[in-house]
Amino acid sequence: MLSPQILTKGADSAALEADRLVITTTDTRKEIPLAAIQDVRRDTETSLKVVLTDGVPHWITGGNPTATTMFQTALTAALPEERDPAGSSLVTVTDEPGAIPWWSVLGWSVAFLAAYTGYVWWTSVAHGGAMGGVAFLAGFGTLLGLLCVLATASNLQDRWILSRRGVTVQATADYYPNGKRSKFYKFTDTNGNEYLQEGSSNSTPHIQVVYDPQRPARHIQRKWLPFVVVQYFFGSLAALGLLALGLWGVLAPYI
Repeated sequence: MLSPQILTKGADSAALEADRLVITTTDTRKEIPLAAIQDVRRDTETSLKVVLTDGVPHWITGGNPTATTMFQTALTAALPEERDPAGSSLVTVTDEPGAIPWWSVLGWSVAFLAAYTGYVWWTSVAHGGAMGGVAFLAGFGTLLGLLCVLATASNLQDRWILSRRGVTVQATADYYPNGKRSKFYKFTDTNGNEYLQEGSSNSTPHIQVVYDPQRPARHIQRKWLPFVVVQYFFGSLAALGLLALGLWGVLAPYI
């Protein structure tokens, strides 16, 4: 079985799935059933014009001409013989933020690097090379600790949301085409869409997965509550401890 093709450019992507074309941007997710597509035309060397059965066009872009050509061929070949004249009424558009725009990432990265370099340089000049070395290492520790704290907070938020409206289903172990067991489990939501959940143990044929019916991409493996409490308690302590240690190193030369 061939892997589904994905046409990408920057933060935008178009994925060819079994029965639909999924176009994702930084703020929306658009699902177009293949039966609603009348034709796929080349617009430029790196862009395609997807015309629906009711005549409404949609555009997708690729990073290079070769990938665009291959995606056009694959999408055209996947179109069913019988089309649905409903066209645009079959298209689903949801607000689902995707990747952060590259210019935003670049801008924040340059600003952080400039501030970090200036801080280390100033500390070395004002307090000596030893303190400059401490500041250099402490900066990375602070950043890593902050990322760990944010990741823990995000996971706790997901678990809180799932505890309020999550749906529990049984997921089945996934296997590679050669028969080898993978570390993932498959489950299907009420719309028939299939998702993968990484399991903490791949020794059992089934696990229970909780997913958000409003946003099925948010899902976790269901675990024993006391285990989850202990896991996040010590995880939060470790993240906060790393952040505190990094901040101490950053502020030590000036205290």
